[in-house]
Amino acid sequence: MQEQSHEGGEGHDSDLDKIIQERERLDGLFKEKFTRTIAVMFTDLKGSTSLAESQGDFAVRAMLKQHNEIVTPAVKKHKGVLVKTMGDGTMSYFESAQEALRAGAEIQRGMDAFNMKKTLPIPILMRVGIHVGLGIVEQKDIFGDVVNVASRIEGQASPGEVFLSGEAYLALSDRTEIHCGFVRETILKGKKEPYKLYKAFWNPSELDKAVAKKPAADAAKPRGIPLAAKLLV
Repeated sequence: MQEQSHEGGEGHDSDLDKIIQERERLDGLFKEKFTRTIAVMFTDLKGSTSLAESQGDFAVRAMLKQHNEIVTPAVKKHKGVLVKTMGDGTMSYFESAQEALRAGAEIQRGMDAFNMKKTLPIPILMRVGIHVGLGIVEQKDIFGDVVNVASRIEGQASPGEVFLSGEAYLALSDRTEIHCGFVRETILKGKKEPYKLYKAFWNPSELDKAVAKKPAADAAKPRGIPLAAKLLV
């Protein structure tokens, strides 16, 4: 039996170490250049299918045109980047959660104002979802778990609502500018841990109604015996 030669083994190890070090260096450069914390916002237009069935494709085209004229300026105004339009939905990212919230609220106000004119036979209703986390930001696209979660958050909202994840809510620099109330905890698709959901009250009248309901709900709760009465007993 011939003995295997171990000549060159030390050189191979040295080459492997160099490759590993270069890989670590490139990974570090990649993270430094392309990875950063961003606020991702998804929007989704509701009602286009029923409008197509009842009014035809021309009416849907008019709806999408109006949708774009509301969404695009709002994203740009609040320093966001509109990454892509997907059918009747959009994906954008912002450097701060506050700017994303402002954009989402402005989009809903714009939709509300347009619906008041009754230009189309049915109202334009939009869902908005916002999440904050680490993402890979390239010139024309964004990637990462933050994108997937933001999409899931948008899917939890009802038409006309702006939903934020707990991470997005905590990242707000001014929580008094647009009031956000806790809604519930939920398990998102593909996730094990629950996510907290917050609703942005972009419409002041809706906030007033929510505040007005709260005392009535509290008053309906059974109350225990006051401490002073317990002491007397």
